[in-house]
Amino acid sequence: MMKNVFAVMRFIAGHPLNAGHRIGALINFFSWQIGARLLKKKMIVPWVDDCKFVTGLGETGLTGNLYAGFTEYQDMLFLLHALQPEVTFVDVGANVGAYTILAAKVAGARAIAFEPLPETADRLRDQVQINRVETTVDVRNMGIGAQRGELYFTNNGDTVNKVSISGNVDNTVRVSVSTLDDELATEGRYFLKIDVEGFEFNVLKGAARLLKSGNVEAIIIELNGSGEEYGHSNNDIHQVLIASGLEPVSYDPFTRTLTRLSGYNSQGGNTIYVRDYAAMASLCLAAPKRKVHTANGRMI
Repeated sequence: MMKNVFAVMRFIAGHPLNAGHRIGALINFFSWQIGARLLKKKMIVPWVDDCKFVTGLGETGLTGNLYAGFTEYQDMLFLLHALQPEVTFVDVGANVGAYTILAAKVAGARAIAFEPLPETADRLRDQVQINRVETTVDVRNMGIGAQRGELYFTNNGDTVNKVSISGNVDNTVRVSVSTLDDELATEGRYFLKIDVEGFEFNVLKGAARLLKSGNVEAIIIELNGSGEEYGHSNNDIHQVLIASGLEPVSYDPFTRTLTRLSGYNSQGGNTIYVRDYAAMASLCLAAPKRKVHTANGRMI
């Protein structure tokens, strides 16, 4: 337990949005931990502009945002700066919906959120309801893969639940699976986030028609080597995206600048891919500032 606490403290102290008030951020962390244990119930927390989330102890998919503003600040701020209201945000592996809420409540876009685990999908619906975006967010309790059918998913890993390669074993649940080609109309305009704990190649395989359409404007995708468990490397996924006309970039939210990359982000975590580099760069520069309540009221 102490190892986990120290890891969280390092994350908080080293986070760019906590620069200049690291002691206050650490005090916020301990205050939350103590308060949540004393109250023993979930709490509603203000987040960005007028959006909020409801969370409690152990919900790491949300509490990192409480400690530092944005758990994945480059990717989340790229979403807020680049996503336009007329573009549909597609959240594959939505978990409890941090990205979905930013897209629908703050950016004002329609969102489709795919979450395979029933209990997690219910928690996602709680976030949708508390932000009053039920009419613009479509929560679909299903998995996404290379073909329609059913798969077993682990259900005891919080944010890192995944497809069980062992099938029906302890701590798994059977889930219906579809494909992005079956779920999305190719004539729409889309901004995708794909975080499926190593199953990313399979998701892209089931989106061949969508990717070929040229209507996917950007993708935030996790490439951390976990796909090797399912027989696919980071480079396999990278090559699929490059062949679809997308290119990898990094994003600096403080200067709002995109930088072309020669390959995927080799540091682990997510890689951002865009179709039209110049258009995305212009959108990021022109986006309004947002007030991040959980990062000392910082405007960015």
